[in-house]
Amino acid sequence: MLTNKTILIISPESWGEIFISKHHYAVELVKRRNKVYFLNPPSFKYTNKFVIEATDLDENLLIINNSVLIRGLNFFPYLFRKLFQKYLAKKLLDEIESKIDIVWSFDPFRFQYMHAFQPKFCIYHAVDIHNCDVERDIACCADLILGSSEKILERFNDVNVPKFKINHGLSENFIMNNVTSKRQFIRKPERVNVGYVGNLHYQYLDVPVLEKIILDNPNVDFYFIGPYEESNVSSKALNEMFVLFLESSKNAFLMGVMSSQDLAKCISQFDLFLMCYTGDKNVAEMANPHKILEFFSTGKVVVSHYIDEYKEKKDLLVMADDNDLLPFMFRNTIENLEKFNTEEMSHMRMSYAFENTYSNHIKRIDDLIINIVD
Repeated sequence: MLTNKTILIISPESWGEIFISKHHYAVELVKRRNKVYFLNPPSFKYTNKFVIEATDLDENLLIINNSVLIRGLNFFPYLFRKLFQKYLAKKLLDEIESKIDIVWSFDPFRFQYMHAFQPKFCIYHAVDIHNCDVERDIACCADLILGSSEKILERFNDVNVPKFKINHGLSENFIMNNVTSKRQFIRKPERVNVGYVGNLHYQYLDVPVLEKIILDNPNVDFYFIGPYEESNVSSKALNEMFVLFLESSKNAFLMGVMSSQDLAKCISQFDLFLMCYTGDKNVAEMANPHKILEFFSTGKVVVSHYIDEYKEKKDLLVMADDNDLLPFMFRNTIENLEKFNTEEMSHMRMSYAFENTYSNHIKRIDDLIINIVD
């Protein structure tokens, strides 16, 4: 099913330098000889209804930009939204001059009526918790519901649609991460160097605990890779004071945005990784952060907040059930780093990560679709 098809991916995050799950799935689908249209979120930047742009990656991967036509559409009844979405879908289909075989939506806020595109199959893929009433509409419209955690899938227990958990994925760039980049950015190799990868304006970042860890470990260097200004995955500056704190800290370094390819080459330079979200309080929202597989691909230990999907896999990481314990657990890991980064433990983490490549997930999803269609 997922070969030689025309697939529309509806994403809540725009196409850009930073790749997350939606972008990686688009790339993998093109490798399987599919033609993929990646629909960006609407923007006031565009006056035409749909503007199609080519990408540098592949001629069969096209980006669709679109304008904001009606604000507050989701406050209208579902019947009205269906009619308007059918109108928009026809405009898009006329623009691309092609039929859509599969609609694969990651965005519950748009095109809840996925059948407006008249596809053969509709997938709703929930990789985040969305607290909105309209999510049920898109779930009921789907032929298949995918979720990146059990906590997410539980939200659809009463929806009579086949549903399956598909873990977050690892791009093939990270399978070759033993190739060290020429860009050696570690300033003091003799010190313990910690990698943090992610959006610093993420709403669930536990800023007080993260600041305490940095202050309590002046002999450890912390490298922050990811947006600390506006980006294709970050439009609001929620933690400006924290960014200023990092800029003034002698043992913290802001590396900015890095492409997936560059990150995969550089990530092995770190001794361990830190994740510090409010997972102990926002259990469902933080049930399975996607960056952890990229960390595991290096074999290095990860010190993390509580992650529900790993409650039975605590041998893979150092995980605090309560964030108040994170500073102590981080310090203990630093003092016993060799114990946590043994060859056996490193191999176990890497094996787990490589089982969850996007390529493998596409094969699993393909089998699911075939079983449903048959």
